[in-house]
Amino acid sequence: MKGDDNHGWRGLVSMLATLLLASIAMVALVSSGGWNIVSDVIGIGSHTTTDKVVQGQDKSQLPDNPDRKSIWELLGLDGSGSVAAPKTDGTMKTDTTPKTDTTSKTDTKAATGSWGSDPAVWQAGLDATNTIKTAKARPGGYDRERYFGGWASNGCGSATTRDTILARDLKGAVKNSKCQVTSGTLSDPYTGQTIQFRRGRNTSSAVQIDHVVALLDAWESGARDWDQTKRVQYANSPDVLLASDGPANMAKGSGLDANGTASYRSQNSGAPDVWMPDNKAYRCDYMAKRATIKSKWGLTMTPREKQQTVSVLSQCVAGNYN
Repeated sequence: MKGDDNHGWRGLVSMLATLLLASIAMVALVSSGGWNIVSDVIGIGSHTTTDKVVQGQDKSQLPDNPDRKSIWELLGLDGSGSVAAPKTDGTMKTDTTPKTDTTSKTDTKAATGSWGSDPAVWQAGLDATNTIKTAKARPGGYDRERYFGGWASNGCGSATTRDTILARDLKGAVKNSKCQVTSGTLSDPYTGQTIQFRRGRNTSSAVQIDHVVALLDAWESGARDWDQTKRVQYANSPDVLLASDGPANMAKGSGLDANGTASYRSQNSGAPDVWMPDNKAYRCDYMAKRATIKSKWGLTMTPREKQQTVSVLSQCVAGNYN
């Protein structure tokens, strides 16, 4: 009927008018910059983009994207060392996984060689030792690749956790277009010597990345009970790692004689069950660092290991260790 046709046309015209007004309002909002505020509130992307492809340029040479997910986010971690687990409302909550300190005083000394100068670090290690439970080591079943994995990507080009630590601990570290560290100078905490690092098939091994509390030691003192996410986090956590002389790292091995046979007695360090670096100026720092790591991560010590740790750190704090 004619009346129905008029009604239909009126509805169509009304809808088109509404769409036109909405479009005009959107254009005005974008032009005024108001869209950026709205996008921040509702979570929809900005009207501008930083993801444009630069023709003919290697992506690894582009400026780093501040929104790129880090290794901790990729592993489901919040960056402070805590495992982030999703809540039912879609936000994130923090688990009870121990927090890590990525700005440890003992780490920043690696590039300068300024060891053995902060009794507060030793006292903190001694205090941490008092919180550590004692237990027999539980060997058997250890498989590094299976349970801890290799170095994880650090979110920049082809770089891994190894490059992150090299960049932190080497003085004058130089990176290539893939974010990999290619050269730098290490004041080695384990030997006290200066090492010129050059990336290469036959040269990279001169500087290795040591787990101060070795993965085997961690496995035998509690990590075997962790889930895989936490083990991978530990293996790639900056607070656990230290750039060091390659041969010294290899000689260290697991770093602990868990059987209590005093295999490191010849070092005359006062801790015959615990490996100590040849650089005596770093021994107090080293003992404090491994104690802090074990405390933070809820790892145990053998009775002899704990007694020796307390003995050494007490002497360090009192200024009597040499």
